[in-house]
Amino acid sequence: MADKNNTGEFSMDSYVNERLAEDVEPNNPFEVPQGDGGKKPKKAKRNFRKKLKNVNFKSKKTLIIAAAVFVLILFLIIFIWIRVRRNDGARYARLLSQNIGRSISTAEKKAGIELKDESEYATLNQIYISYQKIAESKKSCKIQGVHLPEWAIFCNTEVNELTSVTYYNYELLEDSIFGTERKSYLDPQLIPLGTSIKDVEKKLDLEPYRIQYLQGKIQIREYRYCYDDKESGDVVAYAITAKWSENGSLIDIKDVRRNYIGTLLVSPEA
Repeated sequence: MADKNNTGEFSMDSYVNERLAEDVEPNNPFEVPQGDGGKKPKKAKRNFRKKLKNVNFKSKKTLIIAAAVFVLILFLIIFIWIRVRRNDGARYARLLSQNIGRSISTAEKKAGIELKDESEYATLNQIYISYQKIAESKKSCKIQGVHLPEWAIFCNTEVNELTSVTYYNYELLEDSIFGTERKSYLDPQLIPLGTSIKDVEKKLDLEPYRIQYLQGKIQIREYRYCYDDKESGDVVAYAITAKWSENGSLIDIKDVRRNYIGTLLVSPEA
């Protein structure tokens, strides 16, 4: 029999023997990588875990930032709501003043508030006897041992027509009947006529204790403050009254020293 190797015939034994001496076929789909047991390289694993860790960290960071922004927005909403609710009296008074000259029922409807014939506080009914209608806060404060509403709105009427609106912020005097504490005297004459309400209150750094709206869109505001006099060592109290025209320009401003202790010490018979 002729030698198969010499005749050039295909020999399966020869092919197998030759390939066993070499490496595995490079394109063999069934080839299993040698040396690592068929597992992914450790470096690839580390890179994958690192990327996964980075993704998780970024996700957590995004969630933390989102939560912080949400809390901040919620805080701002609550803060603004509280500020608005605290100024309910001033807001109602302003809305009522926009209906001066109209009927009481129209003013109530436009302002969204119901006016009563008298206060629930006997002290107010005794002091303010010239007003026909009143609205007051449902919350109370305590001034020198006397309970009062935090704010009250007194309305004057004529033939069932609204003629004036006066707002009082009693809560402002809860800490001190003398008014807001300041370091020294505030000279109202340093404020030029024509100044707006916003600029006057910014210069005085005071909230109005009383706001009165009159016919012709005239507005009068009263501010109360006190300070420790360095010479006498006594507490000195002042009330500043300012008046604005229809176009919102300051037309008058003055102050008066209040002797509160004197009204307490002097006998009614004197």
